[in-house]
Amino acid sequence: MAHRFLPVKAFKGRCFLLLVGYFCLYLMDNLPIASFIGYNSYTYYIKPAIWILLVVLIWESPRIRSAAKLKLMDGIVLWAFCFAVIHILVSIGAGLIDDGFGKSPYDHSLKGMLKNLLFVGTTLAGRETLRAYIVNSMAGQRVKYLLFLLLSLFFTFCNYTLLSYARLKNIRDIVVFCAEFFVPDFPENLMATYLAYLGGSVPAITYTGILQAFHWFSPVLPNLKWIVAAFVGILCPIFSLLLMQNIYLKESRIYKRKEKDEGGIVSWMITCLVSICIIWFSVGVFPVYPSVIATGSMEPLINSGDVVLINKSIDRENMKIGDIIQFRRDEILISHRIVEIINDDMGKGYITKGDNNSGRDVNIVRADKIKGEIIKVIPKAGWLTLLIKGQSDTALYEVEF
Repeated sequence: MAHRFLPVKAFKGRCFLLLVGYFCLYLMDNLPIASFIGYNSYTYYIKPAIWILLVVLIWESPRIRSAAKLKLMDGIVLWAFCFAVIHILVSIGAGLIDDGFGKSPYDHSLKGMLKNLLFVGTTLAGRETLRAYIVNSMAGQRVKYLLFLLLSLFFTFCNYTLLSYARLKNIRDIVVFCAEFFVPDFPENLMATYLAYLGGSVPAITYTGILQAFHWFSPVLPNLKWIVAAFVGILCPIFSLLLMQNIYLKESRIYKRKEKDEGGIVSWMITCLVSICIIWFSVGVFPVYPSVIATGSMEPLINSGDVVLINKSIDRENMKIGDIIQFRRDEILISHRIVEIINDDMGKGYITKGDNNSGRDVNIVRADKIKGEIIKVIPKAGWLTLLIKGQSDTALYEVEF
């Protein structure tokens, strides 16, 4: 037990060296070392060996045990498992109501899965063991939350290559990268850091391991739009973190008064419910959903950057002239006004036109292509989304003005 009373400076120095070693390994991944050694040898033999060595070094080092009491450890691991499963179920649910599912790009042969298990498993074990050692060696009361943030930012940064950062040439690039990748990844790291603080490496490995196992080994994955993936990636770990904190404080009897317990539980329950409703509203679970307008074809009524609310619970066979509808053409959503209704061999069809366009749309809109009817315009509420998606692969000339 004497190792628990080693000077704090010794712990800090050892932590600093371990972080430097981790960052050096990150730099190795970004240098052409694998091309000299051989990609397979480096990825499936050398790197796993380095991670295993790192785990052994940390386990042999003096360390301070995690914050939670021993009697709570099993419960923390169980909750880590549950939160990871909930995250996966939410992603699957979002896939069911968004763009469905796509085939996984990873090798699912027995050999391929074993190789990926070796690569992912050793990386995850090394990272989470390091995370737990750092956070429990340095987390004093005054710097605890700052350490959580900095450590989570560090691991989030190391999840992406230096080339990814080198491609960020301007503010727009930075905003796009943060919104699509960095910001959604940060809460997951923050949750893992908190679990490592409470229970050491085991709950952190459990939480991140289940998420990574689904990502690497599931034959199909949810094919989510970036905004839906971002919502799920941000809100699920945040909900889990809030709930885990309340559970821990209650079980460890840090909350002494019943009123304080009840207030905390009510607070996080309200937060969870409101946030879930926001997610569902954004992805179209409710009869009304939001959509950002990218062009000025409906000016002056609807301008670029406005958000429109669309009612999808309508009778698509009985639309009227003058109704403004949103319909899909190929991969593009267009919001135009009905100016004529026709009946031909294919049934009822709608001729549409943008208020600001010189002519009618060429293609006839059929009922099955109508997403809904615009019922409300919120000016300029979607400008940030347009800024983030300004580099969209969809060419604007395909949208009729």
